[in-house]
Amino acid sequence: MAKRPSQVPEDFAYTGATIVQRRPAVRRRWRPLVRSMLLVLAGMVTAAFVLGYVAINRFSAPLVLRDARPAAPPASLLGGVNILLIGIDARAGAPQEGVRSDTLIVMRIEPIPRQISMLSIPRDTRTAIRDLGERKINAAYSYGYGAAALLYGEGTTAEQGGMALAAETVEELLGLRIDATLQINFEGFAAIIDAIGGITVDVPRRIVDNAYPTPDFGTMRVEFEAGPQRMDGATALIYARTRHADSDFGRSERQQQVIRAIVAELRARGPIDQVRAFNMLYTTLPGTLATTLPLARLDTILALAWLAAGFDPDTIGRYQISPESVPVFREEGSDLIWDPVGVRDLVERFLAGPSESQEQARIQVLNGTGVAGLARQVTEQLQDAGFNLLAPGDAPEDVVERSVIYDTTGNPHTSRRLAELLGFELRRGPPPAGVADQAEIIVILGQDAVP
Repeated sequence: MAKRPSQVPEDFAYTGATIVQRRPAVRRRWRPLVRSMLLVLAGMVTAAFVLGYVAINRFSAPLVLRDARPAAPPASLLGGVNILLIGIDARAGAPQEGVRSDTLIVMRIEPIPRQISMLSIPRDTRTAIRDLGERKINAAYSYGYGAAALLYGEGTTAEQGGMALAAETVEELLGLRIDATLQINFEGFAAIIDAIGGITVDVPRRIVDNAYPTPDFGTMRVEFEAGPQRMDGATALIYARTRHADSDFGRSERQQQVIRAIVAELRARGPIDQVRAFNMLYTTLPGTLATTLPLARLDTILALAWLAAGFDPDTIGRYQISPESVPVFREEGSDLIWDPVGVRDLVERFLAGPSESQEQARIQVLNGTGVAGLARQVTEQLQDAGFNLLAPGDAPEDVVERSVIYDTTGNPHTSRRLAELLGFELRRGPPPAGVADQAEIIVILGQDAVP
């Protein structure tokens, strides 16, 4: 064997005629293994996607109905859609009562920039309904349900007819395109909440309803104390439907509150719990929920996945047609006829989505530090930053350890910017006992705010 020259590095082999590097031969042995591992990983990802799609398609197949409207727009979540949510009251064993739309809420869903807004329509709203003339708006679903074939042709199911005419009527009232509809009955509503393990609702004030309707056409007394409460499906349904303690407008607020709580609960759940809820819903939703939104279509799946990845439920915009938001043009008995200009203005705000300028939240700074003048100093700083401030005051406790911001009425954009500016903890809900609710957002200064 030829003698190895001293100048040949250790990483090279000397054959007597040539110098050969050893290291590439070692690297080449790893390449097939790495390639195989990548192929296996790609196969696993592909298999998971296919299985997931098959599961979604299997889940959605019994829920998705054809949109019976002759000129129904193509519903694609990627560009944003308006979905009419219809809560129906169909009493088992009492077909003579018919099927009524108990709830009408338009939901605006925009995956970019991850925004959802809700607009409630009172069921006593009078508007024009095809073939019926001027009637309460909840009559549209009932008529479409009963005359589906007459209105939309043979083969149209009752549910398709009811959903289609309700969508047409809401479009005419609001001057707003409805891309898809989703209807759910009371049993399905409660089943969704039970499937996710219940929801947490912060009841703003004590509610007592001595005449809550029961399924057997009787009444019962229901009560809800103020404050955060954990609710199962049956309890949340009662909370969302009760109205004798205040009004139909208060009921609309509670319905939106419960929907937001459902979204928040789903968002807070981990992937395993979400899969469990999915499996439970697979057996409970068929027959209680129907939609014209193509749930198994790829663009819908991608848009919903993108929303779920980073959506903040506290930013849901909540609007409703009410005397506080739209002038009442005329009242006839229990029928409400709204000023069309006011309705149009509200729809424009709804489409724009919530913002800090829309919230117009009033802020009050309370001093819990014992340092005289600190609350006034912070108030002036916040005024310079463009916030709407009330006169400062003192906190109920003389000395508070940590500063806290309380968003008492739901002003996510204002409260979030305020928390980022001050660096304080943000809590959503009522302030501590003894704090007057003169403002929508309360800032209580603690010892950590002392310079």
